[in-house]
Amino acid sequence: MIGVDLHNEPHGAATWGAGNMATDWRLAAERIGNAVLSVNPNLLIIVEGVEKYQNTPGWWGGNLRGAKAAPVRLSVANRLVYSAHDYPQSVYAQPWFMAADYPSNLPSVWDDAWGYLVDENIAPVWVGEFGTKYQTDADKKWLQALVGYLKERGFSFAYWSLNPNSGDTGGILQDDWMTVNQDKQSILQPALAPLLP
Repeated sequence: MIGVDLHNEPHGAATWGAGNMATDWRLAAERIGNAVLSVNPNLLIIVEGVEKYQNTPGWWGGNLRGAKAAPVRLSVANRLVYSAHDYPQSVYAQPWFMAADYPSNLPSVWDDAWGYLVDENIAPVWVGEFGTKYQTDADKKWLQALVGYLKERGFSFAYWSLNPNSGDTGGILQDDWMTVNQDKQSILQPALAPLLP
């Protein structure tokens, strides 16, 4: 399978379903996605969320709340994949990290932002980015909760990042670019697909 991620982390002025051709990311994703499919109808079209939907904050690329009322419409069936990004408190102190019931509130945050798309059989979701330096207690709880959520619900994902020089998250590899960070790997391992023979 080959997919085309149309734009990384739409944010700022980007809206979803507002109808303004200058800012509506959903309309832009339809135009771009359909143009790509007109050349190659076999590709997957990957559409990330926006930062804010109707004043509800989210991660850049992670807020797919608008896809419920205003889904992306493509000219070829079964080619749409939504992609969410999610990060811990150390990257940015989103409001849900301050909740009294953190981290048990996280599954409902993810359900509301993008998990519902799979639960309600609207479209598949690929969690295209998530990562942490895995240094604070809050970040450790976040990673354990997210990986558990992804595994339990069968989401496909890509961890950000393999390389150690991502300023916000570090990587799976340590600074020598060879040694695996076993703390992170041990959390991710149960959610990974088995190796192919």
